[in-house]
Amino acid sequence: MNETFYPAQPAPSSGLKGINFVTLLALLVAVIALASSMLSAMNMQYAVTPESIRIRSGFSTKEIPLDAVTDVWRPDRLTGGVRLFGTATSNLRTGRFRFNETGDITLYATKLDSLVVIDVSDARYGLTPEDPGRLMEAIETRSPGTFQPAGGTGRATASMLIPLALVAVAAVSALYVTGAVGRFPKALRYELGPDGVTIRTGLSPVRIGYDELERVEVASPKGFPLRLYGTAVGSLLWGRFRWPDAGPNLRLYATRIKPLVLLHLRDGRTFGITPEEDERFVEAVRQRMR
Repeated sequence: MNETFYPAQPAPSSGLKGINFVTLLALLVAVIALASSMLSAMNMQYAVTPESIRIRSGFSTKEIPLDAVTDVWRPDRLTGGVRLFGTATSNLRTGRFRFNETGDITLYATKLDSLVVIDVSDARYGLTPEDPGRLMEAIETRSPGTFQPAGGTGRATASMLIPLALVAVAAVSALYVTGAVGRFPKALRYELGPDGVTIRTGLSPVRIGYDELERVEVASPKGFPLRLYGTAVGSLLWGRFRWPDAGPNLRLYATRIKPLVLLHLRDGRTFGITPEEDERFVEAVRQRMR
């Protein structure tokens, strides 16, 4: 005959809500940053008018008055590149960077071998037009014109596919883990079947045969658990832990720290669980072990 035991109610904790909030906020920031970079890769363009240089990149357009330009030049080479803030892929660099030859510079760039540096009194900008000489001449003569980035936007967009895939994988993984942690206290069950104990966690069930058990007891181990892998939020404990006084190779599926029902297995593993009726659970398991 099967018998189900429910876990003790976890102590109130804001930790779980905090994890959910931080995770979702981090995902939102990552998505916004990635969307901006993707749009930059798709729509980057430079334009010169009689009054200014206009740089379209992502969600914004940067305008540099020609009267503010103090110099336009091209570096012979670039070394020591460091990203300070922004996006850096093989065919797209937007944001703040630092090179030995330029110092701090704000890039709206694709292929750096066509870099044109524009100096103003308080800043330095880097553009990478398909035809650097034509852009420099347009700026010098204030001749209107539109200029595409070197390599076109197709390569820049393609270079964002790997970051896109990484963010997608991270988002799915984070949402899955956050959801699993949220489901854990509601899904947790301890079932006694004809052949063994089944711990249902909301993920894959954990099964322990009665013939695997060496002993079972209610205990309040000294000290506290150290998480090796899993979740420890408030009184929710799920995964692998180190707790010498509880037992070796410890797995916890618990809604409180103490007291625990400890299942000691013959192979050296220990499982710690927290059924509400812990004494009755232990007695029921002992009867089935006979």
